[in-house]
Amino acid sequence: MKKLILFLLLVPVVSCSSDDEETFCIDLSLGVNCSGAEYIKNSDSSYVLPWEIGETFRIGQGNCTNGSHSEGSYSQFAYDISMPIGTNIHAIQSGVVLRVVENFDDVEDGVNDVSLIDEANFIEIEHSDGTIASYVHLTKNGALKKEGDIVIQGESIALSGNSGWSSGPHLHFQLNKCIDTDPRENYIWYSCNSIPLTFKNTSEHCFGLLDYNFKPEGYTANSF
Repeated sequence: MKKLILFLLLVPVVSCSSDDEETFCIDLSLGVNCSGAEYIKNSDSSYVLPWEIGETFRIGQGNCTNGSHSEGSYSQFAYDISMPIGTNIHAIQSGVVLRVVENFDDVEDGVNDVSLIDEANFIEIEHSDGTIASYVHLTKNGALKKEGDIVIQGESIALSGNSGWSSGPHLHFQLNKCIDTDPRENYIWYSCNSIPLTFKNTSEHCFGLLDYNFKPEGYTANSF
């Protein structure tokens, strides 16, 4: 059996967005720091927003920012979604629950203590295409599923919170792609990256979801 070794390889994805969205993308390009990344046209995406249909939330931090989602980092294509503690989180795609951590307390609003980086509650779900969705900063005992459970797209899976290294209540969400890059027979060396992500059940977003500075009204989850 191969020995499991986890390694995070940070490799930016570069490409062009869809030609039929060129005008729309140019209009929004000032709000995006990684506009060369390959985003699937959201009407062609297989994923849905991770919150309840009919609800609207703003993006506190988008992709490739000057903050914790900096270009080239593991979380460059992550989203921080501002929402109150206890908000229902929904699965962006069907899959199987890989890992659950839910034993850490929420921190007080505004604490923002980097020493708590390893004390964030989360749930991870693997999809049939091999991608893994990470839903982070959940409230204590906020997982509604256990490891090994099968979940259906749009199903409620957890409650948002403010655990770990966090400046305020929100959901940190990212979609990861991991591959075995070790050529040796007896080892696995996983290289993981967050990948560009769009959602089929909200308004057009050809460079990914824009943060509140450029989309102050936020994004509404529509039926799918």
